[in-house]
Amino acid sequence: MEKDYFLLEDKIKEIESKFSIKNGWLKIYEDDSKDFDDSAAIYCCLISNNKVKKYSKNYSWPLTMGYEGKPSLYGDNTYKTNDERGLEPFLFYKTFSLPETSIKYIDVAEEFILYFRLYEKGNDKQNRTFYYVSDYGELEEVLTIEPKLIKVKIKYLKEYITVRDMNFVVCYDFMRLLKKIPSEWDIKHKDELIKKNDSIYSHLIRFVSDKTQSWIMGKVFIKPNEIKQSHFDLGKSKNESFIVGVDDEGELIYENCEETDGNHFKVTYFKKEVLSKYYNEPNKYEVDGFSVSSKFFRLKIDNNVDEYIPVFLTNLRILSETEQLHWKQYNIPPKEGMNISRTYYRTMIEGQWAEQPETLDLFFKSKYESFNKKWETKFGWKLYKPLSSKDEYLLTALHKITSNNVKAFCEQTLTIVKLTVDRLNEKELAKGLELDLRDRGIAKFEKFLKSKGMEIPDMFEFLRNLQNLRSGLIAHTFSESNKDCEKALKYFNIESDNYIKVLEDIFVKSVFTFNTLEKYFELNE
Repeated sequence: MEKDYFLLEDKIKEIESKFSIKNGWLKIYEDDSKDFDDSAAIYCCLISNNKVKKYSKNYSWPLTMGYEGKPSLYGDNTYKTNDERGLEPFLFYKTFSLPETSIKYIDVAEEFILYFRLYEKGNDKQNRTFYYVSDYGELEEVLTIEPKLIKVKIKYLKEYITVRDMNFVVCYDFMRLLKKIPSEWDIKHKDELIKKNDSIYSHLIRFVSDKTQSWIMGKVFIKPNEIKQSHFDLGKSKNESFIVGVDDEGELIYENCEETDGNHFKVTYFKKEVLSKYYNEPNKYEVDGFSVSSKFFRLKIDNNVDEYIPVFLTNLRILSETEQLHWKQYNIPPKEGMNISRTYYRTMIEGQWAEQPETLDLFFKSKYESFNKKWETKFGWKLYKPLSSKDEYLLTALHKITSNNVKAFCEQTLTIVKLTVDRLNEKELAKGLELDLRDRGIAKFEKFLKSKGMEIPDMFEFLRNLQNLRSGLIAHTFSESNKDCEKALKYFNIESDNYIKVLEDIFVKSVFTFNTLEKYFELNE
């Protein structure tokens, strides 16, 4: 044991920091005991402002762990919620002796949990996290419980004690024992009371039995904020500034998205990549030609332009600060010719809802659904079987890629195959046909069309190569040993730098399939 360690210098630094730890957290419980000769304990409680003077006079703890005084019942059956008015526990040390085992854990004052409506998540009583849930569904950790450590986010604790006119008290007890003190340490026995930095503690160095003891016991006060303000106060929401133009010197012009006179129709532009976050989490978000939405917000956007996303500046106000910052990193300056799409203008401004989406991915999705309805009207069954509940996200998440990334290309190609080839209604297609045992989806579809007098070899060449492309996928790359996949790579002329173009071609040929079938069978809504 080193001299500084024996003198509890590490613990004194913690006291001076008021037990704050990185990233805005406060340590409020700890069992850091190594053994009998090296013990450490931290606990806490709440004291009303008018009781601070009383409890600042000595170093002793206001209450004892496991005996928090809530509730209290006296000999004459007098009942009190708290043993002493103005003194409240924040943590509750609970132990239970059961027939086969003993259980212990620590709970948190329910009033604190209820005040912020904290969401609790954890594996058991000794491993839990409490979250604050914002109006946008964002989770922020507020309090974490581990077997030997409990910490709380300071900003939440300070708000709580401020609105309640109370102080938070962190109590501590640190002790180290050493059999023999080296003479060169020159340590003198002492019994010192130290008051500084809103803390009061006793540091005692003395003989105990055959050892020398270094012992610190005391408490530190966390004061409430000077201004009483709660998270319920609406106040003025913080909005980010976005690019709305370029001045004569070539400098970017930024404007806050807060609504003002004259900025209702100002447009700001974003890279298409801004939507990747939402496409990648289809269980949480939905993207269409006119908006990106979740259960918490719906942002109107123009998703009908291939190269960028136009958004009316003031529409961004509905996003949380975190979400606005996400969009801001993809914000781009306007260039000559950039504008909102004709479809968006006619649909969202003029209210003419008959417009079709202009981008290939959105047009495919719109056509896929309308074609399937027309087919069902004609034949009484859907050509493409409805998606199961676990696969509903496929259509929502399908989108054009914005870079020649093989992983993104493979994922979107696979989705198109799942929506078309894999969803072919083989049971209905096979009715009345003479089939070989090896006939599967595409073969059945081809024989069905032949039975209706329709032969389109080019269309089936596309479908088979699309399926072969999918069959050769291995971890977002293509199998070099799969001959059918090799043929498909040649058919689509796939190179390492043309994935965007190839996927667009797949979208076009897929839409062409719908249009060809609609025309031949004269499908109408």
